[in-house]
Amino acid sequence: MNTLAKQMEVILSELETGTTLMNVAESEQVLNALYHTKRIFLAGSGRSGLAIRAFANRLLHLGKTVYMVGDITTPSIQAGDVLFIGSGSGETAGLIVNAKKAKQSGATVILNTTNSQSTLGKLADYLLVIKVDNKETDTNAMESSVQPMGSAFEQLSLLLYDAIVLEWVASFNVTHDDMKLRHANLE
Repeated sequence: MNTLAKQMEVILSELETGTTLMNVAESEQVLNALYHTKRIFLAGSGRSGLAIRAFANRLLHLGKTVYMVGDITTPSIQAGDVLFIGSGSGETAGLIVNAKKAKQSGATVILNTTNSQSTLGKLADYLLVIKVDNKETDTNAMESSVQPMGSAFEQLSLLLYDAIVLEWVASFNVTHDDMKLRHANLE
């Protein structure tokens, strides 16, 4: 077996372990909050931001009105909207500012993080917690990853977001054909 295949096996093993370490007790409330709101705003920085952009794309395919915070076409957040943040550390300064503004506007804040006790964790209405190291807590402890700087969090976030999509499809009777109709046709 080549070395890249071995490294992929290590990563897959870590991700399998990581799924058992998730605290997604509030996932039903998260699903309902996302389903019942008219507009969903999503925010994340760095690679966590890339993962949440993929989630935004699938929410669009599910028929939701979605905006990425920071895009030029993103309107102001209002009461009744949802701000969904992905932040491993829960301490990213710009995301904290966004969460505070969202709360002041009457929006619901959902956080996917490794740190429920973080500043963002304390601001969030709902939490999804992935118990792996983030770039700030790279300790090589038992529950941490051999991957650098929060890679396991970002990868598990993408799996979590896809699991939310699958649960949405099952819970609200959305078909893959419904989703395909909303797929971009200008590419």
